[in-house]
Amino acid sequence: MDPQAQLQAIVDKLTGVSPETLPPLSAFDQPWHTIFRRVRRAGDLAEAKLLIARAALGFEDWEHLVNQVVERLPPDEAFGAFPSLHEISGQFSGVDWLWPYWIPRGMVTLLGAAPGAGKSLVALDLARRVIHGQPFPDGANPCPGGDILIVDAEGAPALLNQRVQAWGIDSRRLYLMQAPNRAGMIDLSHPHQQKTFYEMCHRLEPALVVIDSLGAATARGETSLQAARAIMGFLSTVARKEHLALLVIHHLRKRATAGRAATDVRVAASDLRGSSHISAAARSVMALSVLGALPEWDPDSPSSRSQPHLDGPRRLEIVKTNLCRHPPPLGLIFEGEKVSVPTLRYTEYVEPSPQPSQTSLCARWLLSFLGSAAEPVKPAQV
Repeated sequence: MDPQAQLQAIVDKLTGVSPETLPPLSAFDQPWHTIFRRVRRAGDLAEAKLLIARAALGFEDWEHLVNQVVERLPPDEAFGAFPSLHEISGQFSGVDWLWPYWIPRGMVTLLGAAPGAGKSLVALDLARRVIHGQPFPDGANPCPGGDILIVDAEGAPALLNQRVQAWGIDSRRLYLMQAPNRAGMIDLSHPHQQKTFYEMCHRLEPALVVIDSLGAATARGETSLQAARAIMGFLSTVARKEHLALLVIHHLRKRATAGRAATDVRVAASDLRGSSHISAAARSVMALSVLGALPEWDPDSPSSRSQPHLDGPRRLEIVKTNLCRHPPPLGLIFEGEKVSVPTLRYTEYVEPSPQPSQTSLCARWLLSFLGSAAEPVKPAQV
């Protein structure tokens, strides 16, 4: 975070803002890191000044640090108050949508799917629509057009550039956040890279931010509750403060299936990999399911990692939201078997007829066999 955002977070903590909305400690630079850790909610303005003075002790320029925070403190009545909903209702507004009922602004949206299903292509197609002011997949009115920021945590800028050129996307409006050096990696749990990400969001004011992917964007992992809270708390804070539509691509946990590929299942929010806090912290969760078995994904095969499989139609849907009703799911077909970058075609989703079970197939055969018999049949003859 930039210094001004860190100062405001300290003031928020002093005035009793909900801890869930405060940025993680790792987002702060010194000396604000120490001061934020030391302060607590104050009962009034005088106590807030005292807490700041104590928190800044030990720093050479402590008086200057204290003055910077004190200048931002609100009036005394803002401390220790417990306002009613009626008193604070003017602070709230309705949900602001980038893509109505799918991707809200100021919040985090997840997009989950199996490897090879085409998550990155779906995200890039949405970016294309935003850049060129085209309607969204369900026909919703387009936004006026805007810039896109992609956090390329997967480290595949050449592949991204190939897709951008194939689709004729205006690359002047698409910005990349890449690893600090060729041998490094993006780590949004690191304070320095958090600062870079926040500054890019603040200065570029992108209409859509895409993180591809969550697992590759943090070195702390995604299985522990503490790590999940830290990264999702940071992303939620940036989305809220900059009023961003933030789309995070995420993978699924491994699931054992009998006699079929692991991707031949309907994706649910509970299928997302890592801590359950990840999907809980997102306000909207999109799922991309492949309606038909995919070839087994080989993590050591560059071709399976770089290109989506084209076997079978897809279903794009909202599997979790607490902002609105669930919109109707969309059908999605990847077209172009002999091209390196397929074309995405969205359709009205039609629920396929359920496949008959082995028992029902046997029952059909038995009824047909008995009906065609000229005389009664003994069990041994079946």
